[in-house]
Amino acid sequence: MKKFYAISWLIWFLFFYNITIHSQTSITGKVTDKNSGEEMIAANIVVTKNGNFIQGETTDIDGSYSIRVDAGTYDMEVSYTGYTTQQVKGVMAIKGQSTKVDIQMDAGIFDNLEWGGFYHGCLLIPIIRQDENPSILKLEPERIKKLPTRNINELSSMAPGVSFAQ
Repeated sequence: MKKFYAISWLIWFLFFYNITIHSQTSITGKVTDKNSGEEMIAANIVVTKNGNFIQGETTDIDGSYSIRVDAGTYDMEVSYTGYTTQQVKGVMAIKGQSTKVDIQMDAGIFDNLEWGGFYHGCLLIPIIRQDENPSILKLEPERIKKLPTRNINELSSMAPGVSFAQ
């Protein structure tokens, strides 16, 4: 009798396992550089359906990826530091099949960068935005020594648009 129950459980397990495996499909492919053809290691891939996050993946050392999803239509977004984000809309994942989507990344252009720090011993606090007028506060060491405070927070409040409260 125990043998009968064990075999019954095994049959049920294999039946449901088979349904689960065959009801899913995968989206696979390779992410490469558009100009050089080099594989993009650790590119980020996000799969969404109707604007909802479904799955995320990172490419391997060969630039390859494989994402298991249910059958349906998906949108993909691929990003990599220094490259323009690529979007692929309407990727059809067919039940029990692997859908191949290869993506070529194009090097991006840095438009909106913000830089700050020290330059030749002077404290620079730049605020650079493309849609606003740039302003830079340049504090030379001699001017810093003549200030009535030694508190770094009050020193930073001298920049336009910055305030300090204790």
